[in-house]
Order: sequence, then C-alpha cells, then structure tokens
Amino acid sequence: MVAEKVSLLVYDAILIEIWREEILPHLLKTESSLSPLMIYSVLYHEGAVISLLELLLYHSAACEALGDSIVDLIDYCHRTLLRSAASPSSSSRHHPSLADSPVLKHLDVSHLEANIAIRCIAILRFLAGHADNLSEIVTSRMLTTTDVPLLAVQLLTDQRPWIRREKRRRMGSDDSGSRDDGDDEIVEIYDNGQWRPCTDDEASGSNGGQLHPVAAHLWLLLLSLLMNPVAPRKYELNDFRCQQLLKLRSNLNDYVIDQIPPLAQFEQWLVQLSVVGAHQVWRHSGPTQKPFILELVAEMRQLLLKQLAVKWTAILDGQRQFLSDESPETVQRLAAIYDPEHLETTFNHCTANATVPTTSSAAQINRQTCTATSSCTLCDKQAQHRCSRCRCQHYCSKECQVADWPNHKSDCKPALKPLTRRDGNHLLLLQQ
Repeated sequence: MVAEKVSLLVYDAILIEIWREEILPHLLKTESSLSPLMIYSVLYHEGAVISLLELLLYHSAACEALGDSIVDLIDYCHRTLLRSAASPSSSSRHHPSLADSPVLKHLDVSHLEANIAIRCIAILRFLAGHADNLSEIVTSRMLTTTDVPLLAVQLLTDQRPWIRREKRRRMGSDDSGSRDDGDDEIVEIYDNGQWRPCTDDEASGSNGGQLHPVAAHLWLLLLSLLMNPVAPRKYELNDFRCQQLLKLRSNLNDYVIDQIPPLAQFEQWLVQLSVVGAHQVWRHSGPTQKPFILELVAEMRQLLLKQLAVKWTAILDGQRQFLSDESPETVQRLAAIYDPEHLETTFNHCTANATVPTTSSAAQINRQTCTATSSCTLCDKQAQHRCSRCRCQHYCSKECQVADWPNHKSDCKPALKPLTRRDGNHLLLLQQ
C-alpha cells in the first residue's frame, strides 16, 4: 500500500504537468472568465506534490517503494529542469504559453516554477545517492538516456536556478520636477522556500561564504553519478562532455571542498580528465564493455496523453466549468484538500485497486464510479454496475447486462489503462 501511495504522487505530478502544458494554454486562449485563484490552486498542488516527494525520497525505503514509476519520476524531473534551464534568468521562468496571459499577470507563477525545479534537483540527488539500493536502471537512465551530468553542469555553472534577477520599474522626479523613470535590477536568492534580496557578492559566492543548498545538491548529484562504479560502462566521455565537465574546475574551489570533503576525489578526477583525456581516465576502472540490459519505458505520460485525446471534449468542458467557479463552496473544498484525514481518504480510494479486491469490495468500488444520474442501458433504471471491459455501458443488474450483450458486443472495446495494477479513474481528476 505504501508503494502505491508513493507512485500515486508521481502520477499526480505528471497529470498536472500535462494539464499545465496541454489543457491550460488552450483554455487561456479561448476563455476570458477563468479564475486566477482556481488556476493557482492547481499549480500550487503540483508544487505540494513535488515537495512531499522530496521529503519522502530522502529515505531509501521510499525510493525502493517507487518501483517502475521511478523511471517516470526521473523523466519528469529532467523535463522540468530542461524547461528551467531554457528559460531566461528573469521573472518569466514559467511556461512560455502562460507568460503573456492577462489572467495570470498578477500571479507569481515564477515562484512556483522555481520551487518545483529546485525540488526536482533534490529528488534526483536523493535517487542518485540511493542508487546502490536500487536497480542499475536508475543510474543508467540518468547517465545514458537523460544525461543528467551535463544538465547539472549547466545549472551549476550558467543558470544557477537559486538566483534570479528582476528588473523593476523606478518612478520618481529630479530637482527640476521632471520625471526620471528607469529600471532597477534586484538580485534575489532562494532561501528556505522564499526569495529574499541579496548582494551581488552573496549571489556569486565570491566571498567564500556558505555553499547554497541547491548548489550542494548539484555537486553531490555529480559526485554520485560520475564516481559510481557503473559510470565507466554507462557514460561515454566524448570531447563535448569532457569540455563541459571541465568547466566545473573554476567553481570547485577550496571553500566548496571544505564544505563537501568528498569532492576532493572528484577534483582529482577532473584533473586527470584534463591531463590524460577521456580515453585514459577510466582505463583502470574495470571492463568498459556495455552489458545487455532491458530498459524500462516511462509509460505514464504517454498513456495519459492517449486517454486525454479520447476524452478531450469532456475534459475541456469540465475544466472550463471548474476554473470559472469561485463559489464559497468550491473555495472551502479547495481549503480542505490538505486536511490530513482528507488526504488519507483520497490515497486509500485511489489505491483501492492496487491489489486484487474481494468480490464485495470490487462491487463497492464499481458502484462508486457510477454516478447518480447513470441509467441502465436496457431498462432505464438507476444503474449500479457497468461493463468491466469498456467501462462505458451502465446496467442495473447482471441480467440486463447479459440480455444487452448481443447488441453491446460489437462496440465493447477494452478501456485504456494508464498503469498496470491500477484502473483508469485517475483521469477523472481532470473532469471533476
């Protein structure tokens, strides 16, 4: 049950990511009555899910509980960090399609985006740190498929997502009374979940002060990946990768090594890389022949997109109504989402089909998925069941289902399932 709950958090994060990239931009283009509060609540929920994952994955047991969904989580973090690295160092770090929306102009979406990106760095660092207790597929995914080391180098040397510079309009007047408008650049640093003003020296780290926690996560991430025994077999050091990795030497000073002593070994490795080259630095690390390994496929996002295409109209209608509703009842319902008892109930309901249920519990779950307005296809009575294969036709009893089978047989097709061992009810979160 714990494993299913951790995987459910990954599923929810990817679900909201699809909502933010596919559904919200479409509604912003076609609708003008959307509520900023409702939009912000969904974006905030993505950050809450990632924050909870960061806290859980500090422990090795939670990383092991992810199972196959660990591949989907790595890809999600990689996409988030790529989006953060591609964004300019300004206040518009959020999704490009949301930047100029008049509905979102008063929302600090950049804070949410930066918070998610920073926590994704910590998640990758924890996964890499617990790689010895996980499958070799985890390290292989980070080194070969997503090339996390190069991304970490870019974030550490160029982007530095824990620093942002904002230009704010200055308005005033000189001694003659004429207006003197201009722009002031304010440097802010990410400190314990908040952005606070800082000096240029603190932002650059030139004063040899305390290493920023996000920078420490990136250094430890590189150390865990490149000093891993499987790295020589998984990570090919071509000329471009060597050139990028050697950029780290200018940032790896005595102040950093004093705070993270294991980086002394990494510094020696970089020196060897610059002197003897890529072909010799891993020569004594054992055999470099790549083994044959079956790689897991990240299936959550693709299967969700398939379901989204099937239910596109219904989802858009439901989201259009939800994002335009600012009634007191809706606001109270949103406020109650993070109540501990409500979270436990939601987790138990979403993971109810994680194991094979008994006949009575399966019937109860099936009845819960039938709405009060559903009627029997054959006799128009209130439906208590539905077809377990296509999950579309509703029936009041088994007799009506058997009687309607000759007509329903040609239209009955298996429903798409977003995950093995889990039903498709999670997509209803986009409709409700």
